[in-house]
Amino acid sequence: MKTLEVRQQREYERQELIRRAVEAADRIIVDGSDGTVEETNFLTASVAEKLMNRALLPFHSDMLRRDLED
Repeated sequence: MKTLEVRQQREYERQELIRRAVEAADRIIVDGSDGTVEETNFLTASVAEKLMNRALLPFHSDMLRRDLED
């Protein structure tokens, strides 16, 4: 079993990675937007939707596999 210190370090690294990914996405969105709040919000929501769909894909695959087995 990993020590508390090792687990805390890994959690810190994960949170740092997430922070950097969000900053990178924000930077790309702002750079590509026409500058209006509406387009920036639309682009942000669209990126979030794509990431959510990617995150949900394993669950959909598991359910499809389960349905095909029945």
